[in-house]
Amino acid sequence: MNNRTINLIVARYFTSRKKIGLISFTSVISILGIGIGSFALVVTMSVLNGFEKEIAERVINIDSHVKVYGKDISESDVRNVRDVLRNKKAFKGLWLYPYVYSKAVISANGMESVVRVKAVGRSALRRVFARRSTIVRGSPDFKCFTSDLPGVILGYRLADKLGLCVGDTLYVMNPFSIRGLYSMPKVRRFVLSGVFELEVFDYDENLIFMDIGEGQKLFERGNNYDGIEIKLSSYKLAQDVKRELEKSKILEAKISTWGEMHRILFGAMKLEKYGSLVVLFLIIVVAVFNLMSSIVMLIVEKIREIGILRTMGATSKAIGRIFVRLGLLNGVIGLFAGVLLSMGLCLAQQYYKFIPLPSVYYIPYLPVVVKGFDIFVIVILGIMLIFTGAFYPSKRIGKMEIVKAINYEK
Repeated sequence: MNNRTINLIVARYFTSRKKIGLISFTSVISILGIGIGSFALVVTMSVLNGFEKEIAERVINIDSHVKVYGKDISESDVRNVRDVLRNKKAFKGLWLYPYVYSKAVISANGMESVVRVKAVGRSALRRVFARRSTIVRGSPDFKCFTSDLPGVILGYRLADKLGLCVGDTLYVMNPFSIRGLYSMPKVRRFVLSGVFELEVFDYDENLIFMDIGEGQKLFERGNNYDGIEIKLSSYKLAQDVKRELEKSKILEAKISTWGEMHRILFGAMKLEKYGSLVVLFLIIVVAVFNLMSSIVMLIVEKIREIGILRTMGATSKAIGRIFVRLGLLNGVIGLFAGVLLSMGLCLAQQYYKFIPLPSVYYIPYLPVVVKGFDIFVIVILGIMLIFTGAFYPSKRIGKMEIVKAINYEK
């Protein structure tokens, strides 16, 4: 039996099953199940990709793509790093800035909290908070019009915890300035000039920004810095920048990329993503079992025709291919229908943003990112599963006896 004959029989069985109620119903259910499963998979993966991208952008915006940190980094070290990277055309569009970083104790309204202080220059601060949506109160500046004190910017959770509003006074203490039993820690007064919200608990609860000059004084850095942050035009360049700096050996410092700095956060998000993939894939698994049962019932329904084909010289393998292809046709129709519908919905949301989110999420619309690799994996795994479901019942045809098949009465 050649391929053309097999395809003709498959087409005949596929279009004629409307006469067989139960088989047709089971087949439709399996197609719908595979379609719904693939639809749910693509939509879920795209939404999780969107939230991952949104969080990554917020975290990298506050942090950086690459961080160079060490002890007593000087202004000349900053210039050397800038010169090394700007000589490379591949790194066009990067910008970098020095920073001072330390733990401290902040106090206000009779309450205290241990925080992480990041001191940067004014120009760097404006670029860090270029997305105005991250500043929910005040302004992205170290000045407050109601006070001559130097300003700081806090996360909204920390500000709410200490009962602070824009314009309120607070104290920041350097606990590492205590030199002996009777020495006092260095404390400076500041005014709250702005409040940011990232919806990343670790930042909103524990991070504050201040001017780099104030940070050098408070943490006794002199004219030196604790590190250099490098922002790039694309996150994909982070590893290349790291390799270039390590190769140049212009300073002795540790170099980390954004992925290494936030390994736990993004690792947890990837675990959630692939966990969802496994759970939702079970929908397709259940639908494939329905597909198997519909093929088994069709084989029973067509058992006399199978016997006749065998007497005409068709091999059991050739007849098995008929039902494998029929199962693949059913399954692939459902799979591709679900994938194409979900891709259309997700791409429409990605470009037109017609599905809003409640204000509690602090993201105005549902973030969606469609990745070709995810679609490829879903399609390949789906086809493999459908083929397995179609192949198993078709394999049983080889064990049928021709005489019994011909004499089988419905």
